[in-house]
Amino acid sequence: MITEKQISQQLKREIKSPIRIGNLVDLNIDTKAFLKCFQPFFENLEDDCYLVRENQIKYLKTAFPEDVVAINEIRKAYFYGKVTAEILEPWIRQLGREQKTQFENSSMVTRQRSIASFTIEKKDNEFVIERISESSFEQNVDDFRSWQRVFKEADEKVLKRSIFNQLLQEAFKMVAVIHPSIQKLKITSHFMRTIAAGIVKGENSPEGVHEDGANYIISALVVNRRNITGGETQIFEKRNDENELIFQKELEVGEFAFQADTGEEKTFGNDLWHYVTPIQSINKTEIGVRDIIGFDIQLLDSL
Repeated sequence: MITEKQISQQLKREIKSPIRIGNLVDLNIDTKAFLKCFQPFFENLEDDCYLVRENQIKYLKTAFPEDVVAINEIRKAYFYGKVTAEILEPWIRQLGREQKTQFENSSMVTRQRSIASFTIEKKDNEFVIERISESSFEQNVDDFRSWQRVFKEADEKVLKRSIFNQLLQEAFKMVAVIHPSIQKLKITSHFMRTIAAGIVKGENSPEGVHEDGANYIISALVVNRRNITGGETQIFEKRNDENELIFQKELEVGEFAFQADTGEEKTFGNDLWHYVTPIQSINKTEIGVRDIIGFDIQLLDSL
């Protein structure tokens, strides 16, 4: 497993904030069994229409910089689906042929997802895991992800399986190595498929280099890569308002990236951010997909 210590040696300067790059074997999880359980799961996720609407608004703001104020006025209502795409027609009608093609590309579904939240508590050397039903989801960040979004909750039958509970427990153990007194965590799980089709790339991180607003994250446990290039995990340190790339790896199926996420600069001394490069299909006549499980991990009770 790669940690901040190995990264420090390569950089020739110390990185104190926790980083773990590993695979399911490192977590004592049967890779073949885990993938057999979860790879089919990603075939039934719902489209992320929030991202489609945000991409459309982003394109129109680029195409009509003189109308940014007016477009921003309708942005939130459109983002939430309170108004239909008809509200965009005054701008769409002005697009040239090539621009309309670009707008249509920005309108393609490139992400599907579902979520599930849990508390996991250590009691008398036993783990107690409880699922939390949440009607909406938001992140403690400074971009559109701070707006409440509603995603379909993941299938209970799959997540009750012992192999997923094992993954939650192993995530707890990674945090407990860093915080030995921790007794309880909240983990929000993101099951996400990124899609590339033809010349349209699948954006894994449309918000750019970012944090997720949690104490720790598993930014990705890769469950499937099919017909794609790209999807490289990159970890940055923010220094003097500049993002310096300190680690990069194209995670393979069964590999994961864990890191401190928000506020860690006050605890450890390094301000870590992250990004995942877009994916594109190899065979342009077929879609390409990257399926991942992500964890947002919040510290709750400690001794």
